[in-house]
Amino acid sequence: MRIEKIEYGPEKSGLMSQVAFTLIVLLTIAAAGLTGMLILKLITAEPSAASTRPFIEEVGKLFAYLLFDMGAIIYLYVKGLLQDEYVTTLE
Repeated sequence: MRIEKIEYGPEKSGLMSQVAFTLIVLLTIAAAGLTGMLILKLITAEPSAASTRPFIEEVGKLFAYLLFDMGAIIYLYVKGLLQDEYVTTLE
């Protein structure tokens, strides 16, 4: 099987792509803040405090927020900005 041609759909434009781009920028700033908080918390924690359950739960929540944030960025990029591709193959 080989690819005969790749066609691209219409360029995404309009309100949805502008909103998606704005949300991607805001979520990226939020992800940078979450990452900074996470690194700061891990670096500045005392070893005795870092082994406690509340500390581990708090770090786990920050990781979960960061993972959700990154998933939202990828979803908005694919749905809002990425141009559709149509591939024609021959067998």
